Amino acid sequence: MQVTPALLQRTLAMAQAHAEVDPAARAFFAPGRANLLGAHMDYNGGSVLPVALSRGTCALFVPRGDSLLRLESTQFPGEVVETSLAELRPRRTDGWSAYLEGGLYVAMREWGECGGFDIYLDADLPMAKGLSSSASVESVAVYAVSRLHDLDPPPDLMIRLAHAAETEYVGVRCGILDQTAIFLAQEDSALLFDCTELTREHLPLRADQAVIAVADSGVARQLAKSAFNQRVAECTQALAFFQQRLPGMTCLRDLTAEQLQEFGGGLETELRMRAQHVVSEKLRTDAGADALRRGDLVAFGHAMSGAHISLRDLYEVSTPELDALVESAWSLPGCYGGRLTGAGFGGCIAAVVAPDAFDDFARELPRLYRHATGSETEVLGFSPAGGPVEWQVPESIRSQWQP
Repeated sequence: MQVTPALLQRTLAMAQAHAEVDPAARAFFAPGRANLLGAHMDYNGGSVLPVALSRGTCALFVPRGDSLLRLESTQFPGEVVETSLAELRPRRTDGWSAYLEGGLYVAMREWGECGGFDIYLDADLPMAKGLSSSASVESVAVYAVSRLHDLDPPPDLMIRLAHAAETEYVGVRCGILDQTAIFLAQEDSALLFDCTELTREHLPLRADQAVIAVADSGVARQLAKSAFNQRVAECTQALAFFQQRLPGMTCLRDLTAEQLQEFGGGLETELRMRAQHVVSEKLRTDAGADALRRGDLVAFGHAMSGAHISLRDLYEVSTPELDALVESAWSLPGCYGGRLTGAGFGGCIAAVVAPDAFDDFARELPRLYRHATGSETEVLGFSPAGGPVEWQVPESIRSQWQP
């Protein structure tokens, strides 16, 4: 018997509570992701090592007889967005619907319009916490439009479109890490992706060997309004400095430790720190990938923890709460390593934990964090997941709807 995912059940219930549902409605899912290594390396041309998570975004597309869009999300109750396909344009809104609109806009520009829809959105992924909730929404929209057109486009095209939704429509200067991690995801694996060479390798990270534990610091982050764009600009400035001295350098990931030592003294302190993070994170990501290839989770966790220290001290994107949460995780048995995830400036941490230690970890980490900060947290456990899919609406439910 087919098991209906709980997230799909919730999304269907939301739609049924608000309107009659067309039996031609279709449901789609895209996961979130946690980047385990390669922090801030995507826009610096380096390698990243993300894992797709077993939670994400469900979108129910209910066809209309016109070209209007009615967008509703359980995460933003009462904030129904109504617009038309003709009105979609970059920077139309800075509200919650921008990511969904962006995915629809770029996908329909690529493949053509497919009519108006009532779209119901639900997620079991924390929002704005560094788990790519926005990219999950963009990706589910792009994937849905491709399937509504009966297409099976290559993942690289969908990555490009979902990335354009964020950079062009929403206006966030980001790399392609999030969308790549989502569309190339495979179960029981992490993805090593070179953002310059575009090579990819799936590395073993099995659910029976490791749980991806995520805990929220409670510090909200607004990526488009944070210092993220400032970090991108600082790396661009550092690259320009080294390009003047090292002709042929195309991205900051090409910088070696020896070159940083030789020329870095001429940089402003902050720019030198950003470059030093890039140089060291490249080495950590390579070491972490090698550790996964040989099944050494202890060495992999050590690389993750080193990444957090660099993000804290050199890239300066951590917060006292994130530091307290990571350090508490490090102290617990069965935790191989952990770091802040996403861009930083608040949000969540991700840790790799032995499955038989996860229950104790999930119980003890909130206690330690409460003692350190006075704040509460909750630990969520994820398994390494696959990419976007279409979820089948059960016939027992579909048969209740009126044509």
